[in-house]
Amino acid sequence: MSTSKAITLTLFIATTLLAPCNAAANATTKPLFPAILIFGDSTVDTGNNNYPLPTIFRAEHFPYGMDLPDGKANGRFSNGKLISDIIATKLNIKEFIPPFLQPNLSDQDILTGVCFASAGAGYDDLTSLSTQAIRVSEQPNMFKSYIARLKGIVGDKKAMEIINNAFVVVSAGPNDFILNYYEIPSRRLEYPFISGALQFRCPECFGWRFTANGVFTDPYDC
Repeated sequence: MSTSKAITLTLFIATTLLAPCNAAANATTKPLFPAILIFGDSTVDTGNNNYPLPTIFRAEHFPYGMDLPDGKANGRFSNGKLISDIIATKLNIKEFIPPFLQPNLSDQDILTGVCFASAGAGYDDLTSLSTQAIRVSEQPNMFKSYIARLKGIVGDKKAMEIINNAFVVVSAGPNDFILNYYEIPSRRLEYPFISGALQFRCPECFGWRFTANGVFTDPYDC
């Protein structure tokens, strides 16, 4: 991502989050985007790790969720909403983004977007291997399954219209350093200088971009 694009996105998010929120007004305001799609790690994982995954990274106990409406942990690594939920709310899309692995997703959940993120994941596959999280490079395959279900609900044309106009968030990278470079020095043994390991934190190096038909390119096609 270029510096100008990064600054633009940062300013957009900051402006969105700092803007006053009126729930009653938001309820009658047209969504700024038809759907929101989330990829990444625990910073945006809304609960995928709570479903059948052999990982210890689970937010299913107190104090997680203590400030949510029901006061219960639901997979978010937070006492309340995650930044992904807050963005979705501010954009008038929905209040909470459901995890894609949630078994009882409704058609409306699919239409307005879901989360593919997994706590403990990283751009480097070795990071996810150590945490048993869903690899960032694997999440586009979940996205393809999502597209198939979306097409089954609204048809091919409408589905691609939703995808091409969706708001997409990708948040990952810290685990590649915290877990896979400092805590478990897997990459540090290979790259004594941290600059060498930066290649695993570059989304563009993993093909994180949409093609014309809304499908991610091959993560290794670069």
